[in-house]
Amino acid sequence: MLIVYVAVFIGLFNNTSFYSQVWPIYPLTIENLPFIVSLSLVLMLFTALMISLLAVGPLLKPVLITTLLISANTGYFMDTYHIIIDDVMLDNMLRTDRAEVFDLLSASQFLYFIALGVLPSLVIAFAPVKRANYLKAGLIRLGFVCTCIISIAALLTLNGSSFATFFREHKSVRFYANPSYAFYSAGQLGSRLFDRATRPYTQIGLDAVRTKSDARRKLIVMVVGETLRSDHLTINGYERQTTPRLSKTNAISLGNIWSCGTSTAVSVPCMFSFLNQENYSQADALATDNALDVIQRVGVNITWLENNSDSKGVALHVTTLDYKNSETNSVCDIECRDVGMLDALSPIIDSSSDEDLLVIFHQMGNHGPSYYKRYPREFERFAPACQTNQLEDCSQEEIINAYDNAALYTDYFLGETIERLDNLSEKFDTAMLYVGDHGESLGEHNLFLHGLPYRLAPDAQKRVPLIFWFGESWPAEEVENITGLAKKGTALSHDSVSHTLLGLFDIDTTLYDEELDLLAIKI
Repeated sequence: MLIVYVAVFIGLFNNTSFYSQVWPIYPLTIENLPFIVSLSLVLMLFTALMISLLAVGPLLKPVLITTLLISANTGYFMDTYHIIIDDVMLDNMLRTDRAEVFDLLSASQFLYFIALGVLPSLVIAFAPVKRANYLKAGLIRLGFVCTCIISIAALLTLNGSSFATFFREHKSVRFYANPSYAFYSAGQLGSRLFDRATRPYTQIGLDAVRTKSDARRKLIVMVVGETLRSDHLTINGYERQTTPRLSKTNAISLGNIWSCGTSTAVSVPCMFSFLNQENYSQADALATDNALDVIQRVGVNITWLENNSDSKGVALHVTTLDYKNSETNSVCDIECRDVGMLDALSPIIDSSSDEDLLVIFHQMGNHGPSYYKRYPREFERFAPACQTNQLEDCSQEEIINAYDNAALYTDYFLGETIERLDNLSEKFDTAMLYVGDHGESLGEHNLFLHGLPYRLAPDAQKRVPLIFWFGESWPAEEVENITGLAKKGTALSHDSVSHTLLGLFDIDTTLYDEELDLLAIKI
């Protein structure tokens, strides 16, 4: 009975997002009522069936309480930000650092968690349970499981045509079933983690060689952006001035770039891998050399500077410097700023000998939902700006204002980076490459943040900025080629990043695809 009570409670109170997906398809009318009731019963019966297979003997109360707490937490994030808790989102959660966790905590989440998680859990904890002997308990549980299965089958049969249409035409609705889809996703993630842990590591690109031996050394800075939308940059046609520094340089922006994924955990490893978006597998990417490994092997000095959570496995074999704390980052207030990473350039140059240099800045950028924390107060040009991580308490205009202020600070950071590189152009052939990892929903269609499954995600979560800047001594034909690509507006993707990095350093290998190198694509 405790299992039934919990399943009914979750079905009624922790599935707001699920029903919000159902109502537009099947409005609450007399004709639709039998199907809606049947669907609700199937959801509750399936939840009860799932719990009954796990909550055995002494595990009964721990499993029920865990299910209630997980359901309350997943329900909050789905109801508030309209995200889906799939295996990718769970992987993101596992990789989230303490600062990102605190950014997500809020008073409304606490109340939600208490009301729909903690209080019913206390009821379960103190509920008397009458124990039977093992044989009788096993028979009762078997009977309960069979009853759930038979009941589900009967409901599906009685409304066969409606369920057939529902499952065939509206497959995405199941993603919102709480907690069954989250548990299914946890199983998927567990399988992936096991695969990742047991897969042997493979080196690739062992044939890589440099095709040019220029007298001048190269210094290339790559900025891995965070949560910045291509359509919120003035240099890409946005009506607001969010790129005053970039607009005054000879930066070249490719405004039609599509990300590999909708989260950092997918997009960052993907863009540095030699896999494409269609066949990308995280297990494959992390068990194989990426572009940095190949480039470092031919003698380029690589340094990864981290002001986000981490490199998501990309920089495991290169020098990594942490700039998330005031001990290393000299520009910190409520958090450490991206611009503080620029102080590392001089020491990196001084400690190198005659190698070419690749420096990667992994910035905090526009990471949400606390957009107001992503910039110093003097960059609050657009007001009023949302001053909380509880986006549901702000208007869409306030959310966009805070987001655009953060974009304005990224422009300042990129402008400062270009200025530093320009000052070093006498010693090096200099270039900067900025690549956004994914976009962000800012309330359009009542969606927020990012991380939706790629096939369901709106363009706002998938279209990202890619910006080049070249020093005066960079080969003119490559600059002209990038300029032509930008004018043409051809749709390109993260698939080009690893090949473009090889092209920037004149590296030839069987991995290299000239048709994906942005410096070499024929216009």
